[in-house]
Amino acid sequence: MPEKHVAKSKIKTLLDELLAQRFNQAPGRMDVYVDERSLIVHLEGFMGDEMQNLIRLQDPDALRSVQELMVEHILPELAGTIGTATGFRIGTFYYDWSDRDLSGMLVGLPEEQAYHEQEDYYSGKSEVHEIIGKVTYEIQKMPDETYSYWAADHILVIVREGILIKIEKAFVDQGASEILRKVKRNLEKEVIDLEAPRIEKILKRKIKDFYVDWSFELNKSLLVYVFED
Repeated sequence: MPEKHVAKSKIKTLLDELLAQRFNQAPGRMDVYVDERSLIVHLEGFMGDEMQNLIRLQDPDALRSVQELMVEHILPELAGTIGTATGFRIGTFYYDWSDRDLSGMLVGLPEEQAYHEQEDYYSGKSEVHEIIGKVTYEIQKMPDETYSYWAADHILVIVREGILIKIEKAFVDQGASEILRKVKRNLEKEVIDLEAPRIEKILKRKIKDFYVDWSFELNKSLLVYVFED
């Protein structure tokens, strides 16, 4: 992969062009963070204010559905274009939207799971993992493995592997992944939100927002905390 700042600049330009081409507008704000472990794109103002307000007032779930359809539409092309331009080969994309401010988070993990070998060791890490394990256990089961690293000074990425229980696997096998994702997202976000004060106390940082998504095929989940600068 080219130098990080060069790759970041290329990816940002590609995204601006792709989003403007596909949806007739670029995001109001877009921040890109990239290293060997992941590509992270934080989007704000992805849809026009008028459209966002209209859908949010009528049906919050409809807004999320529209956003997710828009993103899913560009992910394969985005992954291929980024790989060609920068050499960063994305294996899986994760994405989520904040109900608080309608911002979005896209996270691409490479096929080579570099976060296994390139974890960060930071103060409070074991306590954070313990809390996340408790959250996961309350909804499904204790993760087989938990990894975490700082993708930026204010962005903490937590990867959970081996979290699905048998009934969840059965839902996936029956083609009900999207229903399962919706239910899990609602349940987990409630519990994660309740644990936010403890995370803030341990890390001595104020949480701005968090995002969560799953790859059911890989039996893996991504949780991303964004802290106040």
